[in-house]
Amino acid sequence: MTRAVVCLLCLAAAAAAGEAVLVDGRVLRGVELTGGDATTLHLLREGKPVDLPTTGVVSIALTSVPLFDSPDPFNLYLFNGDRLRGPVHGSGKELTLRGAGLDGLVVALDRVRAVRFGRLVGALQARYNEAFERALARGRDVVIVERGTRPFPIVGRVLAVGSETLTVRVAQQRRELEIAKVFAFVRTPDRERAPPRRMRARMLLQGGGRITLPLEAVTAAEIRGPSGAVRRQVAREVRGKKTLVDFVHEVEFLGEHLAPLSDLDPIDVKQIALFGAPPAWRRDGMVLGGPLRMGGATYARGLGVQAYTRLEFALHGRWSTFFVRCGIDDAAGLEGEATFRVLGDGKLLGEVARRRGQPPATLLLDIRGIDRLVLKAAPGSSYISDFCDWAEARVFTALPMQKPPPRGE
Repeated sequence: MTRAVVCLLCLAAAAAAGEAVLVDGRVLRGVELTGGDATTLHLLREGKPVDLPTTGVVSIALTSVPLFDSPDPFNLYLFNGDRLRGPVHGSGKELTLRGAGLDGLVVALDRVRAVRFGRLVGALQARYNEAFERALARGRDVVIVERGTRPFPIVGRVLAVGSETLTVRVAQQRRELEIAKVFAFVRTPDRERAPPRRMRARMLLQGGGRITLPLEAVTAAEIRGPSGAVRRQVAREVRGKKTLVDFVHEVEFLGEHLAPLSDLDPIDVKQIALFGAPPAWRRDGMVLGGPLRMGGATYARGLGVQAYTRLEFALHGRWSTFFVRCGIDDAAGLEGEATFRVLGDGKLLGEVARRRGQPPATLLLDIRGIDRLVLKAAPGSSYISDFCDWAEARVFTALPMQKPPPRGE
């Protein structure tokens, strides 16, 4: 880790001691980040120095202030899992975000997974938002056009975003759509994207947004956008005296040793609904919206589904361990219960049943050589209230298998 990274993190960590989450599920509380390099993080815990391998740390919380979920929808989604709030403006092959903390951030279009322009209000916006969430979960190229009270999907690839028009390829033909009538669009990657080889710092922002940067690009004076160029000064004032550091709740450390499942696109999704259309599964939030909460604890990362949902991920045999905390979300009804199953190449690797109010169950599973990983949530006696959370779901290669300790150890 570079000195520049430590500079930014220590500014935020000085406010209150936080906690470090390790890849095997252990949580070290009351820690402060004091320094580090490319392989080791230096912390203080109860006044004593603690050194941790960078590849063994998932995240370090920088503040004791709880992470809250803003009622405002996200507007910008990137292929690397980042999501941000604020109006989005296009200039051909680039998009500019307008919003607190990251105002003026410029992103290349080929890094953009989805954009929600969203100009509607009330029940009409809710209907269009539902159509957008379904398109995002399906992960295919589509543009959602505003046509009265019903969203109208156009299957096509967005090629450019201008101030007045959206250039789309539909059935091998280029079309220009009036951007004022476009509610949102979703793009799929042109090819399978290999995970970056270098270490990255992902900053989780208050309100649920996040931005990921190479470690060497994070400094207390500047922020480098995903397109590579320096775009904004972090130290400039936002809303009076606040800077980007004031919006940072937690910092994750990512690299080729670790992949949160909410950053990966499932290759197959199966959902069964007994009453109407099933709610779309969500990344880093419970299935109806809002953060993942189980047993009174809140989790920033993971997958939210309703029972009768099957998610399949392609791992290509490159990971050794799968970690997850699974259970019924606190927002479920009193009868909420489900059975959580993890399968690898068709073989049952782990199974646990959970009811609402129970703390989540922790699974730490050997997945060496596994090509396909499947997460299945089977309903209990009341399907309607079975809101299931796969919190902190991640695959990694950093540490050997060991018995998972309880949360908080």
